[in-house]
Amino acid sequence: MTLTNKTFISSIRFLAVIGVVAVSVAGCAENKISESGNYNETYPIQVAREQVSITISLPENGTALAREDERRFKMFLRDYVQRGRTQITVESINPDIAGKVLSANGVMPGEVNFISDSTTPAPNAILSFTANAAIVPECGLDWSDNTSFSPKNLPYDNYGCATRRNMGLTVSDPGDLIQSQPISGGSAPRSDAAIRTYNAPSAPAAAQ
Repeated sequence: MTLTNKTFISSIRFLAVIGVVAVSVAGCAENKISESGNYNETYPIQVAREQVSITISLPENGTALAREDERRFKMFLRDYVQRGRTQITVESINPDIAGKVLSANGVMPGEVNFISDSTTPAPNAILSFTANAAIVPECGLDWSDNTSFSPKNLPYDNYGCATRRNMGLTVSDPGDLIQSQPISGGSAPRSDAAIRTYNAPSAPAAAQ
């Protein structure tokens, strides 16, 4: 009888060990971190397209807008400079007035597409453009993994998520994450010329 009890207890211990191992393996399988440990792959920043539009009331004379319209118009233009990848579409039955307002605020003619057969009633004008928007990962949703036990020596699940999220929220134009826009090329040559002049033996006294 004693031998039987010892055998039974040993069997229970053996099954308990198997259960612990199984739980540990299952926990590893649920780990969301990539096999390479690269959080850029685990928490990608997705880039989507969105339509940005505002409606303003065009002036009867001149190019000055009402105060509230001017505030929203300025914000619209700043957003266009940062994220705009298409022309500004203007829907208005008064394209000439709309064009003067845009030109007075620094918008080039080639950056605008006018739709004059619009159903938008005067004196309103609808301005829109297509922009890029970042879709960032959600962080801190699961803290159940054991950070002190990692047989594969991988980071914990939330590692790097905040870094990727902050990057997606702060990037000026999310489209740069896919394809950056070409540089103008004007600043670097001027900087090089100034440095060469400063380093030249006959540099002006004021530069020294």
